[in-house]
Amino acid sequence: MNPLRIVAHGTPASQGSKNSYGKNLVESDKQLPAWRAAVKAAAKLAAGPNFQPIDDPVKITGEIRIRKPPTTKFHNHPAGPKDLDKMQRAIGDALESAGILTNDARIVHWDIRKVWATHMPGLDITITEAK
Repeated sequence: MNPLRIVAHGTPASQGSKNSYGKNLVESDKQLPAWRAAVKAAAKLAAGPNFQPIDDPVKITGEIRIRKPPTTKFHNHPAGPKDLDKMQRAIGDALESAGILTNDARIVHWDIRKVWATHMPGLDITITEAK
C-alpha cells in the first residue's frame, strides 16, 4: 500500500458527545457535519477516481490544526476543548464514509497531535500500512 496523504481545511470538530432532546440524541458539536464533509471531500480528492478502499490494518499520523482563540490559558498547545480522541473519531468515520477505509476499525494506530494553526485550520494526515 502506498501512503495516502490527506489535507483538509475547515474547523475541526469532535464526535461522541451527545445532547438529549427527549428520546433523541444528537451530536453536541454543531460543526461536525461540515467538518466530516470537508475531510471526506479532501480524502476522495487525495485518493483519486480509481482508489480501492483499504481493508487492511492502517496507521494514521499527522496533525489537527486548531484556530487559536484570542485568549487562552494554554499559549503553546491547544490543550482545551475539543478532545483529541473525539476528533479522531470524526476523522475515522469520515474516512470510512469517503470509501478510503472499508471500516474505521482498520485503524490500529493513531499518532495525531493537536496544534495551533499557523494559517488555516484543518488537518494534515498520512495513512500507511500498519506493520
